[in-house]
Amino acid sequence: MRSLLLIGTGLVGGSFAKAAKTRAVFDRIVGIDRDGGALDRALALGIIDEAADGAGSDCDAVCVAVPVGAIAKHVREAVAYCDGPVFDVGSVKGAVIDALDPVPPNFVPCHPIAGSDLQGPAAARADLFEDQTVVMTPVAETDDGAAKAVRGYWEAVGARVVVQTPAFHDERFALVSHLPHLVAFAFMDAAADAGPLDHAGNGFRDFVRIAGADVEVWSDILHANAGRIRPRLDQLVRALGDFGTAMERGGESLRGRIGSAVDAKRAFDKADR
Repeated sequence: MRSLLLIGTGLVGGSFAKAAKTRAVFDRIVGIDRDGGALDRALALGIIDEAADGAGSDCDAVCVAVPVGAIAKHVREAVAYCDGPVFDVGSVKGAVIDALDPVPPNFVPCHPIAGSDLQGPAAARADLFEDQTVVMTPVAETDDGAAKAVRGYWEAVGARVVVQTPAFHDERFALVSHLPHLVAFAFMDAAADAGPLDHAGNGFRDFVRIAGADVEVWSDILHANAGRIRPRLDQLVRALGDFGTAMERGGESLRGRIGSAVDAKRAFDKADR
């Protein structure tokens, strides 16, 4: 009987557990979560088969699905009792790898590009990773057998696996994930201070949807990758200033900037199909 220890029973960890059980990747899943209520819900929903108070040795693999700032601690604990693959689902890789130094050979850093603004075990879905990308960022110390096994887990739940360096991953996601969340948080904060939002339409709701994300998770992500996010933020601030100037001038200056953005969006949509 193949068993998985799941550390963190929220959306991503819970979804992996549900998918892994559905696809028979693991037969038994034991859950650990510092939030006792979340652990109870995960057990009641059948996401895990057993709740544990702490780490144990009865597992073939460990999935660490906790906020970025806590990943290294749990990985160190996990590799002390599990010889099998240990993998995480964090959105920042470099900070975790630096905190672990040296990286345990059976640890495989991962980042599934799938999620939701919903949170907790109740939001977990067995199909969350189907046709979605999972980035693996193995380092020189990573055991090839552990990496192969973890790739197999993700592919078994329907994901497409790509391999990147930790630095490339963190640079790329600073732009396509971390900065958009930061902007959504800042905009929502400013909008709430500006006055009643009772006339907000779908455009507003679409723009701020990701501002409903998990506070602890995103506090850790933004802090851990701040060095790569900040230059992108500065670039955005300059672009906003340019748009502000063009807005005041109107005419071709404004049409040209909007048109350039619209063309870029259409090109992205076409490439993303």
